Amino acid sequence: MLPPNKSVRPVPRPVGPSTSPAPNVTTSIPGLFPPAASPSEPTVVTPTPSGSGGAGPSHSSPAQPSQPAQATPPTIPPSPAATCCPQVSTFAKAASRTVYFGFDDNTNQVVKANADEYWIPPTDSKSRPSDREDPDGSNWLSVSVGSETEVVIAFVGQSGPACIGNCTFVVDAPAVAEVVTTNVTANNVAFKVKGKAAGECSVEVKCNGKTLGWVHVWCAVATTINLEVASIVTPNSRAAAYVVADLESYINAIYADLFISVSITDKGPITVVPPAAGYLTSTRHYLALDTLVQAAATTAFTAPYRLLYYVNTGAFSGNYGIVPGGVGTGKAGFAFFDHDIQGSYNTMAHELGHSLNLSHPLHDSDGDEFPVRHRAGLAGGNVMPLDPWNLMGYKGTLPQRGPSRRDLRYRQWKKCRRV
Repeated sequence: MLPPNKSVRPVPRPVGPSTSPAPNVTTSIPGLFPPAASPSEPTVVTPTPSGSGGAGPSHSSPAQPSQPAQATPPTIPPSPAATCCPQVSTFAKAASRTVYFGFDDNTNQVVKANADEYWIPPTDSKSRPSDREDPDGSNWLSVSVGSETEVVIAFVGQSGPACIGNCTFVVDAPAVAEVVTTNVTANNVAFKVKGKAAGECSVEVKCNGKTLGWVHVWCAVATTINLEVASIVTPNSRAAAYVVADLESYINAIYADLFISVSITDKGPITVVPPAAGYLTSTRHYLALDTLVQAAATTAFTAPYRLLYYVNTGAFSGNYGIVPGGVGTGKAGFAFFDHDIQGSYNTMAHELGHSLNLSHPLHDSDGDEFPVRHRAGLAGGNVMPLDPWNLMGYKGTLPQRGPSRRDLRYRQWKKCRRV
């Protein structure tokens, strides 16, 4: 049985006898058809006249025509089978946060559902846009210099091993990152990218010269920042019950997206006496309280960032936080909690984000952290303005925010202060 996709061509048969000399046919397979010998010239014997001493007339046979050489069948290569290719390649978040850094599937989200994604319909030709933030439904992946991050790669259409194995992976800025997993033959498998230098690049999946899909990569050098934490004890507040190792672990798990880790120094409970009972009423009062805490500390605050717990004993604290100095000022971040320590860790991570220059989605007026098209109220706006699952979002109850408000986006990766 002939293999599939092979066209059948008739093989020429040798030509019949002919008086014409055989053409000189060569073959590309040595030894398969040895060349035929050249035909001999016919030999003619001249008769000897009688009386000349010969035995008599010579009766020579007439010259017999030689058999023509048979033509060597030309070698006909088999018709090339077209290389099979999947129609689309996509990248998705890995199952565990422990195997990847940041994964942003929202920045390039399309304005309207099921429109303009490069994989719909899969038969469309695909060409990666020059603008990496084009709302084409593609994704962003972060990786630190010298480290590997993982995503899941999947294929649509002809997604069997034979076709997937024909795909190659091209990085448009190979100085920034490289593909570690090059031999991909199965669908929905781990795909790894390694960071090489700070910058941005895209990984394209190609087959037969055609683009099947892409993922964008942001790379930066990992860094560690120093952070100091304390509880404010006043006539109206008590020491918080946080565990510094747990707080540090929680914050680090979130900021791994940005390759930022924190080193926390616990200053413990610090007792101060505010000048008035109704102290927590304004930004001016919060800044004054921060000054009192620094003055009362047994050892001086030296880290560039501070997080202070204030657990109100007289009334409900409100489950909120504030950076009274403003976004990006590096002033102390306050967390006001009187229950749910796990939730307080999330608020602390959020307030640290403000100290590191990050805004709420709704308050990003210039769009340097969130594309303008994501704002609600605009035609076709595709993301809720408060972005509740983003670390810097703030909509939703504490049980919702505590375990879930973690994600950061590509523009936040770039905006966040790293020193």
